[in-house]
Amino acid sequence: VRSLLTPRAAGSAVRGFSAMASPQKFAIYRYDPDQQAKPFLQEYTIDLKTCGPMILDALIKVKDEVDPTLTFRRSCREGICGSCAMNINGKNGLACLLYIEPSSKPIEIQPLPHTYVVKDLVPDLTNFYNQYKSIEPWLKRKD
Repeated sequence: VRSLLTPRAAGSAVRGFSAMASPQKFAIYRYDPDQQAKPFLQEYTIDLKTCGPMILDALIKVKDEVDPTLTFRRSCREGICGSCAMNINGKNGLACLLYIEPSSKPIEIQPLPHTYVVKDLVPDLTNFYNQYKSIEPWLKRKD
């Protein structure tokens, strides 16, 4: 019986690097106001075989494994909160609900149009929350 603490045979714990089984390119909007540079699209290639099926999964994979400086919002992963709203291939949607559609062309991900950008894919929602507060969309008690 082999002990749980026994080291594995040399090399068996090391994963070999090979060509990606199912590569997909993503062109992601990058902007850092602290750098005072113009916004640009940066390409990343992700292996879809090692990634979840949603656009948000790809963004998380890029942030965790490729570029930790990538900035975006996320919260519930269930399409309820709207935190991950962005423009994907020219259409506004929630990254947690949109499947990755494999393509030979890069999937283009940008922040919501007509919003100021705080950084990368994070829009400034100050105006949205001010408008939301002004219409008071909550129940009120009669006193």
